[in-house]
Amino acid sequence: MLSLVLANALLLLLLLLPAWEQRTELEAQVRDLEQSMRGLQRETRSSETQLSAFREVEEFSQGYPRRADLVGLMGRLTKLARSLSLQVPDVNYSPSEMKEASLTKLVVTMGVEGTYGKIRRYLYELEGMRRFLVIERLSLRDSKGTSDVQVQLQLALYLR
Repeated sequence: MLSLVLANALLLLLLLLPAWEQRTELEAQVRDLEQSMRGLQRETRSSETQLSAFREVEEFSQGYPRRADLVGLMGRLTKLARSLSLQVPDVNYSPSEMKEASLTKLVVTMGVEGTYGKIRRYLYELEGMRRFLVIERLSLRDSKGTSDVQVQLQLALYLR
């Protein structure tokens, strides 16, 4: 009887041993697949992040006006000044290329004359164009004997 029990136990062990080894092997394969999936998910997130960054760069660069829109922009600046009853006696332009950013920088030097409040409002409106227009320099002069103020502005316009 003891030999029969031992024979059955040995047979059971011989039958279960390959199944146990196969189960261990399958568990290892599942772990490897899970690890590969996590790696692929990280790569996907990284790719999505890069794609999103490229889209943001493209969107940001599209926010700059085209060089062809320069005349319209300059008209907008002088029209804004006139709408605020300001005088613009002189405007000078000086373009330069910014190859590293694929942009053209146009330095605009302009004189503006009018009351302090209207000039202040004009500067406020210019600041609203911050993405492509930067006020680089501003000098203020008081006209002798009048309530008007003279401002010399140096603006930088960035165009694509």
